[in-house]
Amino acid sequence: MSSNWRSLQHRHKYTYTSVIFPKSFTESLNQIPSETFNSFNFFTELKNFTSLNSTYSQLSEAKKLATAFANLLSTPQKISEELIFTCARFYLEILFLENSLPLHRTLISVLNKCQKFHHVISNCFAELCKEYTNSSGKEKRGFLVSRATLSLIGYPKLGILDETVQNCSDLVALDVVSGLERILLEVSSGSRPSPVVMEQCQEAMSCMYYLLQRYPSNFTGSENNLNILKSVFSTILSVLKSNAFSRDCLVASGVSFCAAIQALMGPTELSSFISSELFQFFSDENSEKGLHYSDLVLEIKTPSILSRLCLLRGILTAIPREVLNTRMINSVNKSTWTILYNGILPELCTYCENPTDSHFNFHALTVTQICLQQIKTSILSKITDFSDNYSPFSEEIISRVLKIIWKNLEDPLSQTVKQVHLIFDLLLDIQSSVPSNNNSKTKLFLSQIALDLLALGPRCKGRYVPLASLTKRLGANSILNLNSNLILETVYSYRDDDVCCAVTSFLKTFLETLRDECWAEFGIEKGYNEFRVLALKPLMQGLVSGQTKLRTNLSTYAISTILDVDTDSIFTMLEFISIGPDSELPKNSGSDLKLDQCITALVSLIKVSRNMALIEGDIESASDNYAIILIKGVKMRIPAEWFVMALTHSDESVRIDVGEALFLNPKTASLPSDFELSLIRKAVPLNMRCSSTAFQMKWTSLFRKFFSRVRTSLERQVKLGSWVPNTDSTNKAESLYQFMNWLSRFLFYSCYPSAPYERKTMAMELILIMLDTWPINQNSQNTLHPYPKTLTSPDSTISLVGSIVDSWDKLRENAFRILFCFPTPLPGISENDVIDDIIKWAKKLVHSPRVRESDAGALTMRLIFKKYVLGFGSILEFSSEEDRLRCEVPEGSGKGNPVISYVSALADWLESVVEEAERDLTESCRKSFVHGILLTMRYTFEELDWGSETVQLSGTEMRGVLGRLLGLIVRITALALWVVSADVWSMPFDMDDDEGEEGFGEELVPELEESGTKREGNGNGKPAEHVVMVGCWLAMKEVSLLFGTIIRKVPLPSSTNSNPTGTEILDLVQLETMGDHFLQVLLKMKHNGAIDKTRAGFTALCNRLLCSNDSRLCKMTESWMELLITRTVSKGQTVDDLLRRSAGIPAAFMALFLSEPDGAPKKLLPKALSRLLQITKIPLSIPPNPQPTPNSSNSNDISKIRDEGVVPAVHAFNSMRAAFNDANLAADTSGFCAEAIIVCIKSFLSPYWEVRNAATLAYTALLRRMVGFLNVQKRESARRSLTGLEFFHRYPALHPFLLTELNTATESLSSNGSTRHAESNIAKAIHPSICPILILLSRLKPSPISSGSDETLDPFTLLPFIQKCATQNNLKIRVLASRALTGLVSNEKLGQVITEIAIKLPQCENLVPFNAIHGLLLQLNALLDGNCKQLTDSLQKDQIMRDLIRVLSNCSWLGSVKKCNCPIVSTLYLRVLDLMLDISRTGDGTSGLETTIKSLLYDLSSKCLDIKISEELEIMHDPTKIELREQAAISYFNSFSLRNNESSHENFELDGINERILSCVTDFTYEVRVSTMKRLVKIVSAFKRDERSIFYSWAKTGLQLMLMDRLFAEQNPKCVYYILKIIFCWNTQFNEHFEGSIFSFWERLVQLNGTTLRAKTKEIIIRCMSICMKSFVKSLKLEKREEMEVSSGNIDSFVNLVKDYSDPSRPVNMRKAACEAIIACNLLQEADFVSKNWEKLENSNLGNLILDLWFVTVQLLEDEDASIRQKLANYVQKIISEKLDNNKNNLCDDFVPTQVDRVIEMSFDFLSAQFGNSVQYLNYLAQKVFDTSFYASSRGDLVRQIFDKEIDNHHEEKMLICQICCSNLEKLIEYNNNSNEIQLFVRNWRAKFLNELVLFMGNSEFRNDWIGGIGNHKDAFIAVYANLLGIFALSKFDLVEQFGDINGVCLDLSELKEIIGPFIRNPLISNLYLLVIKEQEECSDLNGFDPYFLL
Repeated sequence: MSSNWRSLQHRHKYTYTSVIFPKSFTESLNQIPSETFNSFNFFTELKNFTSLNSTYSQLSEAKKLATAFANLLSTPQKISEELIFTCARFYLEILFLENSLPLHRTLISVLNKCQKFHHVISNCFAELCKEYTNSSGKEKRGFLVSRATLSLIGYPKLGILDETVQNCSDLVALDVVSGLERILLEVSSGSRPSPVVMEQCQEAMSCMYYLLQRYPSNFTGSENNLNILKSVFSTILSVLKSNAFSRDCLVASGVSFCAAIQALMGPTELSSFISSELFQFFSDENSEKGLHYSDLVLEIKTPSILSRLCLLRGILTAIPREVLNTRMINSVNKSTWTILYNGILPELCTYCENPTDSHFNFHALTVTQICLQQIKTSILSKITDFSDNYSPFSEEIISRVLKIIWKNLEDPLSQTVKQVHLIFDLLLDIQSSVPSNNNSKTKLFLSQIALDLLALGPRCKGRYVPLASLTKRLGANSILNLNSNLILETVYSYRDDDVCCAVTSFLKTFLETLRDECWAEFGIEKGYNEFRVLALKPLMQGLVSGQTKLRTNLSTYAISTILDVDTDSIFTMLEFISIGPDSELPKNSGSDLKLDQCITALVSLIKVSRNMALIEGDIESASDNYAIILIKGVKMRIPAEWFVMALTHSDESVRIDVGEALFLNPKTASLPSDFELSLIRKAVPLNMRCSSTAFQMKWTSLFRKFFSRVRTSLERQVKLGSWVPNTDSTNKAESLYQFMNWLSRFLFYSCYPSAPYERKTMAMELILIMLDTWPINQNSQNTLHPYPKTLTSPDSTISLVGSIVDSWDKLRENAFRILFCFPTPLPGISENDVIDDIIKWAKKLVHSPRVRESDAGALTMRLIFKKYVLGFGSILEFSSEEDRLRCEVPEGSGKGNPVISYVSALADWLESVVEEAERDLTESCRKSFVHGILLTMRYTFEELDWGSETVQLSGTEMRGVLGRLLGLIVRITALALWVVSADVWSMPFDMDDDEGEEGFGEELVPELEESGTKREGNGNGKPAEHVVMVGCWLAMKEVSLLFGTIIRKVPLPSSTNSNPTGTEILDLVQLETMGDHFLQVLLKMKHNGAIDKTRAGFTALCNRLLCSNDSRLCKMTESWMELLITRTVSKGQTVDDLLRRSAGIPAAFMALFLSEPDGAPKKLLPKALSRLLQITKIPLSIPPNPQPTPNSSNSNDISKIRDEGVVPAVHAFNSMRAAFNDANLAADTSGFCAEAIIVCIKSFLSPYWEVRNAATLAYTALLRRMVGFLNVQKRESARRSLTGLEFFHRYPALHPFLLTELNTATESLSSNGSTRHAESNIAKAIHPSICPILILLSRLKPSPISSGSDETLDPFTLLPFIQKCATQNNLKIRVLASRALTGLVSNEKLGQVITEIAIKLPQCENLVPFNAIHGLLLQLNALLDGNCKQLTDSLQKDQIMRDLIRVLSNCSWLGSVKKCNCPIVSTLYLRVLDLMLDISRTGDGTSGLETTIKSLLYDLSSKCLDIKISEELEIMHDPTKIELREQAAISYFNSFSLRNNESSHENFELDGINERILSCVTDFTYEVRVSTMKRLVKIVSAFKRDERSIFYSWAKTGLQLMLMDRLFAEQNPKCVYYILKIIFCWNTQFNEHFEGSIFSFWERLVQLNGTTLRAKTKEIIIRCMSICMKSFVKSLKLEKREEMEVSSGNIDSFVNLVKDYSDPSRPVNMRKAACEAIIACNLLQEADFVSKNWEKLENSNLGNLILDLWFVTVQLLEDEDASIRQKLANYVQKIISEKLDNNKNNLCDDFVPTQVDRVIEMSFDFLSAQFGNSVQYLNYLAQKVFDTSFYASSRGDLVRQIFDKEIDNHHEEKMLICQICCSNLEKLIEYNNNSNEIQLFVRNWRAKFLNELVLFMGNSEFRNDWIGGIGNHKDAFIAVYANLLGIFALSKFDLVEQFGDINGVCLDLSELKEIIGPFIRNPLISNLYLLVIKEQEECSDLNGFDPYFLL
């Protein structure tokens, strides 16, 4: 959380500063005569400019000022030069003022236009340079002259000012020197330059470089000039030697140094100087003359490595290439030497090979790239001399550069990878440019590199840019010859988001090259055809693959790329999915694509074509249900239904893409067509409840663009005069305007009080976007905003105010943001009494002990502050006597500053609460203590603009209020800190964050409120302590966040003013007090939640101080760092100080680390980490003291004492763990990773458990940071895991350390338990460092490319030690060592290593110890699983398998139970064969390997499973033998193939399979039975129906019978579970006739359901029950009387069980089981049969049961689990499609999956079509409405009801189902209104709804104490609206004609009129009520309101 403060600071770049005008400037401006001032607009603009107080405002005004100055100089009237000089001085002096840099470009842009007065401007600039360089005239500011000069030099057209700058160059140089010397002096005194100062230093150095480069003669010739140059030399070298400057500043210094020496020396002298003084190369040509720079030579030789690198960069940048390429002869060995090739390049390679950290690595690679660029240019310019067989670019250098490239291709820093790509490209260019290299040699070199890159695999992001470079040089066909499958691999690599951009860059280059080659070979037209054959087919395969991520990324990246290369290929791609100009059918008969594939591909193509403007115009509809689009002038016909299917597709990405295609148009002023609007109108309601956050973000972003298009297009129509809003015209503009009007109403209606979170969130987000696009402006008469008039009505406004009280944080925030967009004052809330009521309500909420309630109150107060205090000038006062806040709406001026008044009122309120807490803390905490008020203050300060005139004019009062606030916070801290800093053992509960917020509010508070007394006297008084603990930690949390909010924006004190001014709110003492407070809180608190928030505030404070230019502020952070380190190493600490991972110490360090700004060298982090590393080493050097013997009196205290240095070391480890865990510090901490991991490994030897534990945690954090997270399932790190080569390149110090440690550890292993570390009292046979080292190595992945034999950091050198560990006696060591082996063996050496290991296996018994054999097999297992499986070269894989099986077949005795008496070895041998079989199956099967391995595995596993009864007892007591038999069962079933085309003559696979399976499932060992059944589940799930298969033939008749027998005999619950799972899988997959008695099976299931307690077994039971339903329904259909009653009862039991399992309160797995049971039972499909035979089935009750199940299905379609909803929706859609297609005599297997909301509507339409004539179905619908309106009575506060209610299903929307039911009721009744039964139904149900409504409204529990009216309460709203809607739906039927008397109904309505008053303040209830009344009075409907607004 605290890391976000840095991004917030960056966001406020120009907020804190503005141009500071000195007093002399404003006084001079005021002295201008009034006649002159008023005569020229320049002075008016300048006066206005000086009054601005932020850079943002000055940026916009600078343009006006520059224009006024230009107009002044170009005016035709005569102006004196004196006046021009005065104006120019004012104007140019702004360039010299502090913080003026952002304005320079604008101000300078007009100077060249003033040639008439250029001499005046030149003189003025020179005078200002002299004045600002001379410090006596005014206060000295740093770099003001050089900054202004640099801006002039940097302007593209310097023109007339060039001579001026040249004349002032000496003054500018002096300004740079003096400024840098001042900074150096401050640094030497301990100051820390801020990022702003660093930027100024870099700009000053750049200015110096330009001066030396452009005007070198100005610094030579005279003694004065040489003295200036010498000062420049000295300053530059001082900067280079300092470590306090940023890298950019050092780079500029290096370049400036080289420019300076060029001013003194000629080329020959320069070459001699650089070679001798910088590279220690002495040649015969070196000059021996002494120069005046000789006293600086020593300083050149002593810079740091980074400075040396910057100096080399300066040489490469500034020194002429001729000098760099000058050939010199070594005076000793007469060898040829050049600065560029022999001096700089080898040194840079050394730096790149041994980087100190990530930053240095990037910098070294950057300089290397510059060096190679110079080499390339030198070769191409023929500057490099290749005569006399001179070869400067040697093979050794090429090899080194290539190794550097390979090791950095996957660097985590993207900028590093970019530099590597540039280096690679330059290397290829250089190789191609060297004259000695011929074409064949170069091509061979490039081809080998291409093979290496292709071997890295498609997921390697770094390989694609180099491949693109190689494609340009070798050609696309040459690359395809190396890998013919490259295009398909590239297409499928788009599944990985990380590589998409890199793949696209390669794909574009590759396709362009391929197209050009096709053109060259076949000509243009035929070449295009050949190109499309090669390129388009793989792309379309990926597009129709059905993988959402792949299709989305192809749409985003690849399709546009290929269309850029070949635009006409769009027609070929459309033809692939059967779309063309003359298409009549949606699919061609010969196409193999399904409709879903065609639609998803079409959506992608249309979207990309629309974005690329290939589609002309809009998408129009044709009369024959086709849509017409115009692509490049060609009309394409597309079935209109396809667009509807795409908009309702179940895949969210498809809906987004088709929405983008319909909503947007590159021509933003174009109007959407009616067809597009109709589709959008269908799509909007269906996408309001999408739970995916990604979809919500994309959907809202789409509407933001759509609204912008709508506004642009409508404004254009109005501007052209072709449309007038709200007219009767039927043009597109009016249709669009009416659509937007409907959309705005729909969105506001969707925010109804009981709306689910998802709908309300989406609606509010879209409303905010709409309000941002069309702001509500009541003053404007001709606005185009599409809002209804009722939007800003008082009722709508007060309803939104009530929405702030919500249990969801986001909804509260959105409601506030919407209200902020409303007019000021808010409609209906303008009177003092109304405002006071809202404030009173908010104050009550603020005082709530629940965080969410207090947040709602604070947000309401925030709204009051923003709309009334800031926007309306209202005055807020606090009355302590009445304990209330009062608001006065201003009627005039003179009542004081409203902001100060508001903040003071909050301070008064806070003080009253603090005083109460000082009297009774417990009672105060029961009322929430102060966290709500502090939260209100925090929101207030977030809204406060510190730079506003209101605040600045009241600076003194604001300082007073903040000073008072600081005093109150000190008092709060004194009250609360002691509570949260208590010893953890004495805390009443384990208080975590969530428990503190929720548990307190939701459990204890009601209990305390009911009791009304303190519960301190009963027992230990835990509830009271609990209340105090929560109240205090919330208070401390809010204190810290409040401080952080204030410090983030408040103006800081300036270094120039000792006394505070109006703009400085906090002084130094207050800032120091805040920092000390943070540190005190962090070091005392033990509560992690409060610590985290305090860290956030401390981070914000330190960041502001470090960004300041005031050295006093920067030094505060260093003093706090010293205090923190002193506290860490303080003496006398005990184990209690380590509680909760050292509590706030790591958080304090992290706050300081994260606060360091970018743009300046990190100082606190390296200093602290170095100290922490030193602290961790202290326990390693101190021998442990013997522990004193405890006595009875002080045993507890003595047990907590540790040796000095132990507890500080633990603190240090915990702090380092936090630092290394933080991703924001990854690059900064990378240089310390190697040393830290070495210390951690050494600390495992510590005798103290605390040290070892802390070291382990730190080691874990280091592992994650260095090699990524571990995927536990796959036993591999994340995709960005490192190879061994990359790892040791990044951390070279680890390689020799690991070698040494492994050598020591393996020696201790081989010494039979002895150890050399005798001083350690825990040293044992296993060296403590061996396990962590092996774990580290096991996380590395194998390298596809092996290193050379000369590689010093080759991980392969560790292999002998790892193999030695892998054969030791300790099993765990063997396992870890085998895993560690995988990352050390490259793919090239894999076959050799595997063969060497296999050869060591003995071919006969008793030659090698079993531990060694087991270790060898473990190594084989690890290498096969981790390395061999990943090989992409199938030939290499087959060769490895062939060599290995040849050796292992000779060692088959290891897998024989008779020959090998070590079961563990036999088990592992079988496992290795299993792996080999899996690997061999990935081949083409032609080698015969699979058959050989299967035969061996079958024989061995069969023999292991054959066992005599006499041996059973022995096995039962030997777990290793049980494990062997388990593995044998797995291997046996793995040894026969599951392929359908498997030849059936392989009798060894299936001979006696029945007996074998029966023996396995009845085995006496549980493990064999379970493993067999697991394997059978996989076989049945993967197997396909094939009558030729022997296994299928047996299973069809024998599998179920065998399992049924076992089901009754098996007692183990897990085995029962797998038996039922196999039965379920078999019956659902093959739909075979159930073998056995279905009734006995049902009885067994019922029995199991009643006895089993295992949840998974219960789930599979209901799934199996669903299988029985088919037989039971069949019995009912056949009317078998003896079975009908039983079958009917069983179906009833099943439906009831499904209802129970479908309840939202059930676990998700239970609900999934119910969903699958509904699908498997096929009862929903019987709806058609039941509807036709309702009367026949009346006795069996089947009709009601089917309807029950359908409504349960609808309930599950509303489930909060998305997978359940979609799975069931697909099934329901399939049923409905089958019914529709049967009516049309079509096939139904090709349907497009539809989104769930649409399927719900389809379900009700289907049921209405089937059962619409049945009154029973109407009763179901009416009952559903009634259930929606049912209100469960609950006592208590209405606010508490909002927050107390925990809904089991947050996705469910009862109102939606209610409206669907009422809509169907209305339609069905209107259709069947002649039936007497229907008429009676209508009358009864309407009366029932009326009675329920009257009863509810008369409930005394609902008082009118809800701020928005009781109708806006969520519980009241849904009850009232559902009943009213039921009445409305039934009111369309005329009862008077049939019954005549409706007086009872009228009386009820009259009674309703009397009591409905408090409820109709909700607009929806009011509108619906009016509709109901008008229906009764037979009036027309209200216009503009649809009671079914959700449909």
